[in-house]
Amino acid sequence: MKIGLIIIGLVLTAISLVLLIGWLLPVKHNALRSILLDADIAQVWKKLVGYEKMPEWRLELLKVERINEQVWKETTNEGKSIAFATVEEIRQRRLVRKIVGQGLMFGGSWTFDLQAKGQQTELTITENGEVYNPLFRFVAKYIIGHHRSMDKYLQQLLSSLSVK
Repeated sequence: MKIGLIIIGLVLTAISLVLLIGWLLPVKHNALRSILLDADIAQVWKKLVGYEKMPEWRLELLKVERINEQVWKETTNEGKSIAFATVEEIRQRRLVRKIVGQGLMFGGSWTFDLQAKGQQTELTITENGEVYNPLFRFVAKYIIGHHRSMDKYLQQLLSSLSVK
């Protein structure tokens, strides 16, 4: 009985500590990744703005649907959907996409900056993220990591450009 109470006390203490740390973390964060791609800037740009074709190379996507001129909704293989609006687009130089929707646990934007390097393209993604739930904030920072989605995206983009 005593051991059971100690275990319950330790579990509650751990959960409380995780929530406290999450609550103390800032809601907003910035993360950045860059990659040099063996493709010209026009090829890379076509992949970035070819939303309807993204399920062909982004393995987690089931479909992408146009909502209006600026907004596209991505649906994952698990059936989860999230909408993104294009808030800035400078052809073959910069693209800014922002998460849109109500009641989400997170939000923010990704900025894609492209720079030609001969026949290659340097792509930099900057995430300006927000995580509203303290538990998810802790998980995002210390377990998942703020770079994980960008790393996955860039790896899939790299693979898709390698296929001829």
